[in-house]
Amino acid sequence: MASSQGKKKKDKKRGSAYLFLRDAAVAAILVAGILLAMFAYTGQWPPLVVVESNSMMHSEENLSEVGVIDTGDLVLVKEVDAVADIETYVDGFASGHRTYGDYGDVVVYKVNGQDIMTPIIHRAMIYLEANPDGESYRAESLQYLPVSKWSASDPADNWTSLTSVLTIHDVGYRHASVVIDISHLNGAPYLSGFITKGDHNPSVDQSYGSNPVHITWVVGKARGEIPWFGLLKLWTTGTLGSPAPQNSVTDLWVSLILIILLPVIIDIVLTYREKRMISKKRKADAASHSSGEKTEAEDPAEPVAGPTKRY
Repeated sequence: MASSQGKKKKDKKRGSAYLFLRDAAVAAILVAGILLAMFAYTGQWPPLVVVESNSMMHSEENLSEVGVIDTGDLVLVKEVDAVADIETYVDGFASGHRTYGDYGDVVVYKVNGQDIMTPIIHRAMIYLEANPDGESYRAESLQYLPVSKWSASDPADNWTSLTSVLTIHDVGYRHASVVIDISHLNGAPYLSGFITKGDHNPSVDQSYGSNPVHITWVVGKARGEIPWFGLLKLWTTGTLGSPAPQNSVTDLWVSLILIILLPVIIDIVLTYREKRMISKKRKADAASHSSGEKTEAEDPAEPVAGPTKRY
């Protein structure tokens, strides 16, 4: 008897281990499938970047919003091959193309094309193409904007030749004026590239004498986000560039609790249903067995044939 019980316990342990390994394998395959799908879509590895600062937020109170790039978000980055793959703010204003709460695409780029610094994720505002003279820019997208949307400090400037201060009016959630001082870009001969800006920042990235972002510096454009979960990496690595939005922290913990508890709740419900079904079956079998015994006891015995008289 003891040997039989010991065997049952071993079989039970083996069954539990098998179920655990099976569930772990299914989870690993699912995660691998999701990552491979992301890689196939983005053409990048890794396909996600973590946002370290608040430069793209649309809040003055450090509150995050789903659909806007906030501190601690994970952002999917799709590979780009040419300038035409990116719609700037100016392009988007004319076409209606919006991402992350404003016109145009958000790009991830390497500062001066170098790998030693953390890439920046900001909105592409306008593409400036250097003219052959090396002393001015042209911006074809400006010709599709209303006259009231942009201006130049030099009245002689137009979209074919920009040499002064270009201002784009009524931009972003602050409805601010974005100033691009052509003369403060990194000197003649000018180089073609994107002017970029964080939605939360007051000025463009090229305000301090740097070159426009060359297409070869661009890692990709942002497409989709997973909010809050990047905070786990930033806390672990100590790379949080600005305070985490409090509502992001709250939403993250609630999400983690739900992710942990949901499988447990499902398992409890399924186990409870299974036990109820087994209990019902046992009761039905017991009732059937009891009914069968009672019927057999109450049935009168068949008469036994007696001796036959012969006359």
